[in-house]
Amino acid sequence: MTVLNLLVGLNSVILIFLVVNVFKPFIGSYASKKGENLATKEDIAQLTKIAEGIKAEISDKVWDRQKQWEMRRDAVSDAWRALRELESSLISLRSAFSLPIPDDDDLKNSILGMRHQAAATFDACNTKYLHAKDFADLIVGDDLPKRLAAYFQQVGIVAKEILKGNAGYFTSVRMRELSEKANAIVQEARRELDVKRIDCAVV
Repeated sequence: MTVLNLLVGLNSVILIFLVVNVFKPFIGSYASKKGENLATKEDIAQLTKIAEGIKAEISDKVWDRQKQWEMRRDAVSDAWRALRELESSLISLRSAFSLPIPDDDDLKNSILGMRHQAAATFDACNTKYLHAKDFADLIVGDDLPKRLAAYFQQVGIVAKEILKGNAGYFTSVRMRELSEKANAIVQEARRELDVKRIDCAVV
């Protein structure tokens, strides 16, 4: 029994010696390598998260710039369409108020009806242009709204004279002045949208 206890004790001492002096370096190396692998995985996960955040931020900025450009494009397009409609309604207004009022009641009522319709159409186009001008002022800023406002003011002066019965006020000279203002708006709209004429392309 004493010999058996001695052998068990000796085996325990040998086992402890082997663990401490032989297997310890291998166990330490394994644990260290395992720790490095865990750290690498955590680093990769963190870098992936950061990269995804950067991509999302860039995507948001690109989307924001795209939306702003689309808003500018729409504001300029709406203003230009409203200008053309206002221009057309002003010409129709002059035509209707240039017609003399005849003595015949039926003809008289027909002319007055045409004048009323032309005035109502002009008023609607005038309001639409005003809204488009204000929207362009909000979205675009700078010179384009100023030019739109100048055109609006000039059209208002001409229309007021026509509605007072002075259709002759809208002379070819004043028509040319409005046309020049419209052309200035075109140039400013091209600058705002960075649109170049095809015939001005650099070869």
